[in-house]
Amino acid sequence: MRKLLLFAFTLFLALSCVNRNSSENNNGSESSQFTIDASENVVNVLYFHGTQRCKTCIAVGNIAKETLDSLSLNNDSIVFSEINTDDPNFSEITSKFQISWSSLIISKGENRVDLTDFAFANAIKNPELLKAEIVKTITSLQ
Repeated sequence: MRKLLLFAFTLFLALSCVNRNSSENNNGSESSQFTIDASENVVNVLYFHGTQRCKTCIAVGNIAKETLDSLSLNNDSIVFSEINTDDPNFSEITSKFQISWSSLIISKGENRVDLTDFAFANAIKNPELLKAEIVKTITSLQ
């Protein structure tokens, strides 16, 4: 009985490793790089974050998305993108913007406004001020 359990455990372990490797290979072959529309017609609101996020990081992303949802009803010229800096599919965009941690960037063409410090200072204690600053920045770039 002990030999049977040992054999079953070994078989289970071996199959788990094989399945894990095949799923990693599939993910790598299907990946593609994320790109943004850098034309002068589109304002991009880019929320960069890592896989593990704190309360403030989550708040910054939620506030930015809520603000954009209220602004961009039927408006394709404002685009919100949430970018995981730990995901290799976003490596090109994180390199382009020289991002390595949580950030909030608003860009149009070559113009960029970094709201990271302001966003993290106000996301929890004064979210309405952050929303107003996002709207003001987008308006100034349009």
